[in-house]
Amino acid sequence: MVPSFLKMTYGRDGGAVFLTARAGRTTINGIRCLDKRGVIGVIDYPRFVISSVFRASAVIICDVERMTPDYEARVIKALRGWRSMAQPPVILNAPPKPLRRYELLKRLCKLGLNRKDVHRLDDPYTIEKARFPCFIRDETGHHLTPDSPRLLHSRDELADEISKLEQNGVPAYGKIVVEFEDTRDDTGMYCKMAYYRVADALIPAHLFWNPEWFVKYPKPGLVAERPDLVERERNFVQSSPHEADIAKLFDIAGIEYGRIDYGVRKDGGIHVFEVNTNPNSAVPSLVAPERQPYINPVQQRIVSALERLADENPCMRLAWPRDELLYRLKRQL
Repeated sequence: MVPSFLKMTYGRDGGAVFLTARAGRTTINGIRCLDKRGVIGVIDYPRFVISSVFRASAVIICDVERMTPDYEARVIKALRGWRSMAQPPVILNAPPKPLRRYELLKRLCKLGLNRKDVHRLDDPYTIEKARFPCFIRDETGHHLTPDSPRLLHSRDELADEISKLEQNGVPAYGKIVVEFEDTRDDTGMYCKMAYYRVADALIPAHLFWNPEWFVKYPKPGLVAERPDLVERERNFVQSSPHEADIAKLFDIAGIEYGRIDYGVRKDGGIHVFEVNTNPNSAVPSLVAPERQPYINPVQQRIVSALERLADENPCMRLAWPRDELLYRLKRQL
């Protein structure tokens, strides 16, 4: 029997169950606050060592970017067994369909949708083709340092940044060089937009502005200072202006649950930064008071879409491979 404290930490099974990496098990806490019916469950992969069986109507595969090829093969094997059931659950983001960050950005560039390219840091021949400015990031989304990435404006600066990473023991494998796209709008600030996808539901998420080029969050205090930006964000989430384009981009990515972060270029085209398969959801009470009237309903729409998945599909008993404990002990995962 699973101890009660683990049930509180990870969430109940049944309904719509998220499978996450250990580091990603708390990202949906915001929408779980709104889950009045108890539909949402969360299980990180290490928990399967304790209990290899759970129940679900819908399974959402998260943290695709963090999967090693070996572990991805294990997930595919488990999903194959579930799909062979007489009444299989619905499965979102089933590998190998979702594109990871590098593959997605490379494909979008080749399609002409993104105008800027991406290069693997461990491939010196492609790095020579990198256009400036650019920056280095981890392909899985982690920061290489506690600070934001450094924007590099010349080949000498790129070489210097690579040298610093080497001196700090940071391997080149899994790192990418991303060519920078300027997404400043008429405010003079950099603007990041986002949509969620939950199966067929497309949900506008937010607009973030920041004078700094790396927009992860809005500039602190900006919302309180600029009511005009609050109104623009409200209009964005209520009017969903880019829904048709965003649907096509999610389809190209092969991602059925996640959040796409993007900006708009000077020519009006969309530039995709990434599609995150385990995006953070804001805790309703922590959203700025000015934004709560329209942002909290966004979170509720995500919960409602998950409730529909749970209601429309049979709840089945699903088993994970029995050798998971031995697998993890062998690799000390």
